[in-house]
Parts: sequence; C-alpha cells; structure tokens
Amino acid sequence: MAAKYMPSSFLLKKLPRREVLAGLLPRYPGLEVSAVDCYMALLEVASDILTVTETQLAHCRTSQGRIRVLMQLLRSPGRPLTPGELAVRMGVTPATITGLLDGLERENMIRRERSREDRRSVRVRLTARGERFLDAVMPERFRRVARLMARLSPAERRTLVRLLDAVSLGLEEFSRE
Repeated sequence: MAAKYMPSSFLLKKLPRREVLAGLLPRYPGLEVSAVDCYMALLEVASDILTVTETQLAHCRTSQGRIRVLMQLLRSPGRPLTPGELAVRMGVTPATITGLLDGLERENMIRRERSREDRRSVRVRLTARGERFLDAVMPERFRRVARLMARLSPAERRTLVRLLDAVSLGLEEFSRE
C-alpha cells in the first residue's frame, strides 16, 4: 500500500488474529476461531476498499452513493425511475435517496420530472451532464478495480463471488437479535 494511505483497520492488521482468537477459547468455548478469523479478514478488506474508494471519489468531488444513483439511471435509458425505485435498487432509505438526488439535481446531473397524469408522482432522469460525468469518471474506476483484482485469476474471481454470495445468504440470520 502507498504510504499516504492508512487503512481504517490499521490497528487490526497488526494483531495476530488466529493466536489472539485461540487465546480466547478458554473464556468463550463456543468460539469458532476460523469463522471469526475469516470474518475479521473480510471486514478489514471491505473497510479498506471502501476507504480507498471514497478517497478516490472525493478527488472527483463525488461519492459512491452518487455514482450508484447515476449508474442506476444510466442502466435505465429512456425510462426514468422513481425515487422509491432507486431506493429499493440501492438498498437505502427514501431519505438517503432524497439527499443524493438533491445534490445531483443542484449540479444538473439528474432531472426530476413530475408526471402529467399524477402531479404527486416524480420520476428521475439522467441528464447529458450526468452522462458526461460518468463517461469521464467510470473508465478510471473500472481500471482501478481491474488492478485491484489482477492478482486473482478469472477462476479465482468466480470462486470469490460464489463465496461472497454464500456469506451474503447468512446476513439475515446474522442480523437477527
């Protein structure tokens, strides 16, 4: 890693995870060392990726949330989306979408349109400026992602996606109290 970048999980990376976790077994007999070790590794990498991504996007005066909104609209050419549809597609709250849309609208990246049939209904459309912004930013984003994943073969990438999908299936149970 470059010296200018300090990952959010910096202190965690210095710990000998397996040894520390194994030392906790007498206190927590049900502890599955390999499961918690795997979880911590995944959390650290995800945290580091998000930190680097947000830093890089900040240089472009944008954020991951804004990019995701613009990309959702780009994927729906000719069909504007409602704020509710965007919230569902992105897995965020309506309030979060409203904040993102307000900023994007101020910068003329998106346009809100009222329905002629139902004045309460709002649709969101990507503007030409929003498209140009994506065309300027996304090629470099995709190159960076390719460099990040370059150490994995195509088969390893497919395996990683499959494994992450399996972890994702456990999130519902993990989130229960």
